[in-house]
Amino acid sequence: MGGSSGRAGLFHRQVAAVSCAAGLLRSAGALAAEPVPPVASDGYCQGIISLSLAVMLLLLFCLLLLQDRSRRRLAERALHDSEERYRLLVENSLVPCYLIDQQGVVRYANRSMCSLFGYQQDDVVGHMNFRDFVDPEHLTRVEEHFRARLEGREAPARYEADGRHRNGDTIHLEVLATGGLCGGVRVAVGSVLDISLRKRFERLMLEEQKQREEMNRTLEERICEEVERSREKDRLMLQQARFAAMGEMIGNIAHQWRQPLNKLGLALQRMQMEQEKGILTDQLMEERVANGMDQLLGLSRTIDDFRNFFRPDSDPAPFSLAGAVQKTVGFFEASCNEHNIKIAIEGNSSLVCNGHVTEFRQALLNILNNARDALLDNRIAEPAITIILRDEERRSVLTVRDNAGGIKPEIIDKIFDPYFTTKGKGTRTGIGLYMAKTIIDQQMQGRIYASNAAEGAEFRIVL
Repeated sequence: MGGSSGRAGLFHRQVAAVSCAAGLLRSAGALAAEPVPPVASDGYCQGIISLSLAVMLLLLFCLLLLQDRSRRRLAERALHDSEERYRLLVENSLVPCYLIDQQGVVRYANRSMCSLFGYQQDDVVGHMNFRDFVDPEHLTRVEEHFRARLEGREAPARYEADGRHRNGDTIHLEVLATGGLCGGVRVAVGSVLDISLRKRFERLMLEEQKQREEMNRTLEERICEEVERSREKDRLMLQQARFAAMGEMIGNIAHQWRQPLNKLGLALQRMQMEQEKGILTDQLMEERVANGMDQLLGLSRTIDDFRNFFRPDSDPAPFSLAGAVQKTVGFFEASCNEHNIKIAIEGNSSLVCNGHVTEFRQALLNILNNARDALLDNRIAEPAITIILRDEERRSVLTVRDNAGGIKPEIIDKIFDPYFTTKGKGTRTGIGLYMAKTIIDQQMQGRIYASNAAEGAEFRIVL
């Protein structure tokens, strides 16, 4: 508005200058037309001066007119350049832009906007309503934002809505909207972004997350099943190992019973001979009966000890390591005596261990059986097994050492594997040392190590 008033004032000044110049010219012409008196030289000079001034004013007016026209051309060129830059920027922008009037008619939409929805600019600008581009399910919300913005009320500047392509396809949009004045009238302007690809990725990621969660859930179930199967396998192997140990114990009981039964048989034969000879007195009878009863009580204690040795513990409980070793050796030494195997216990442990004493005895018995078998297989001249007990840094250490020549280096890393045995099939089960390691490592939270010493193998248990 200020530029128009300035141009009008300049125009009025130019008109005034032209009128003034025209008046001066007319005055100068009138003076020149009058006859010049021969003696009035001053009037002639005055006319010449007036004509010169008029010509000068006319030239000045022409200069001002040319200058104004040059300025106007420069202003028009600058305005044209500005419009060209704006048109180049908006029309070639990859961001769809729009301008909507109060009736909802699209007054401007760049090529990206029209291409996004599948239209030409001539079909959209001035002819189509913004509602034609909105999915019917989202139209109510978009209209509310549009009205609020035109009325100056608070409306979200960024929101998501679904648009409708010319072919009927749904376009997921992110709308960036604001309001402004155009020719004194409030309009809605903004841009839209096609986020269909992002939405598709989000759906894929959500589906992938659900699949991953389902896989994790099923994986956890499979892991639980595998763990349960592994535990069941361990329970079966433990039961199998117990049966094998019970077989060994029955052999030990047979060895322990053989001597008392022999004594009892000899006592009965002596009583019969004494009776035949007539020397069996009442006092001698009482002595023979008392001796026989002692032997029978010993056999009964052996059965009780055997029964308690394999009785399972309900809960872990503290037990004396030295006492558990003495108990196990008491059952084991009978089979050693038959093969002249010396078994000795050295040192002592005052610490109390926590766990299932029955399972610990079974683990120790498996190690002792392994040592005995190695001594017999290698035909050692003076076979011996040494058990060493000691305390190290508040932990109990039990070492079982033999003089059977040691474990071959190529198999020393496999001796704790399940079903591994150096004997032929049907001779050994191969689960004794595996169960010993399982009991010590998993159930008693200890460690068992195997190595070769100077004369044979050495098993070290740390509890």
